[in-house]
Amino acid sequence: MIDAYEDVTPAAARRDLTPVAVTRWTARLVDPQTERDFLEHCFPANRSRMLLLLAMAAVASILNLLIELDARRRGAEHLAPLLSTIIAIALPIGGIGIIRHLRTPQMLDRLMLTAMAVGAVMRFSMLSYHPDLTGLWTTMMVGIVFVIYLYLPLRLSGASALAATFSILSPMWWMLHGAPVQPEVFYRGLIWLLLANTLGFTAANFLQRSQRMEFAQSLLLRRLLSTDAMTGIANRRRFDVAIERAWQRCRRAGAPMSLLMIDVDHFKAYNDHCGHPQGDACLRQVAQLLVDTVGRPGDVVARYGGEEFVCLLPDIGSAGALGVANKIAAALRVANIFHPRSPAGPRLTISIGVATSKALDGRPEDLVEFADKLLYAAKANGRNQISVGQVPAAKPAVTVMAAVAQAAA
Repeated sequence: MIDAYEDVTPAAARRDLTPVAVTRWTARLVDPQTERDFLEHCFPANRSRMLLLLAMAAVASILNLLIELDARRRGAEHLAPLLSTIIAIALPIGGIGIIRHLRTPQMLDRLMLTAMAVGAVMRFSMLSYHPDLTGLWTTMMVGIVFVIYLYLPLRLSGASALAATFSILSPMWWMLHGAPVQPEVFYRGLIWLLLANTLGFTAANFLQRSQRMEFAQSLLLRRLLSTDAMTGIANRRRFDVAIERAWQRCRRAGAPMSLLMIDVDHFKAYNDHCGHPQGDACLRQVAQLLVDTVGRPGDVVARYGGEEFVCLLPDIGSAGALGVANKIAAALRVANIFHPRSPAGPRLTISIGVATSKALDGRPEDLVEFADKLLYAAKANGRNQISVGQVPAAKPAVTVMAAVAQAAA
């Protein structure tokens, strides 16, 4: 059974949105990619929390070491408690060093399972050497169960399995290695462990589902804000963010970047003759054609405004960008969208400005402005054109000449 948000997204925009649903019992986002995004989002905070937990464990072990040293001073003969306490100090300190270098939530998840298993064994060992702590058995075991459920950055399934295993092993260990426990004390301890697991699972389930639902809700809101409601592709806001990030990445890598500025020819005449609903349907068809044609994951297709679209092509030079533009023009010819009022013929056509920047020593706006000038040149040259040019190393000027290639009719 799942809980899902009400889908208030316009039908045309739903193609770009991931379903936001959380499973009821395992508290995971139904969409695997969204679940991975959530874990990546929480990873820095989870890592910091575990560093704090290990630091606290190291401090507690140091205090226990002081107690053991005092016991040795007063005549205690056994070295095992002292050695186990020293190991209990070394383990969290080593864990802190490892966690500081972790880079993925999966590695943190595995490390926490291992650390908790080792820590439980160490705790059992210390209890075996101190049978006088019999009265604290229930409190210590219940406290560890709550830590597993509510503090460790584990998925609910992993936390539940670890807590259940711990709840089974702890009384067995105590019966085999600890001091004799009165039957009523032992049975009360089992009842408290059962209650701790029930309450811990319920609280952890609610907490993890709430965290994921909040993340999914914010994700949905961001996507709604960055999606063009009419065409379902990226809007101007999302394009501005994408080109800024891609520009910085390509600059660091020394890679080129290309931009296609696309305008639907004589669209006002189409709208006036066919009506706005049919005009919107036409733009949606063109948008879907662009998305289907520009297929790389890193590319961005966005509605720039009105009947203008942009295709951002990182890591692609002039030749590759011209190839993409030709593919788009060919796909539009195959689509054969009827245009009853086009001076160029009975089918819909587009004009494309293809701008490429190699140096990337200016601003992203320079590439956009240059692509817009190339688009203007294509339209001034009769439309149904592909105008290609490369941004100079300096700030582009209006006088830069662009090579113009006639699209096949």
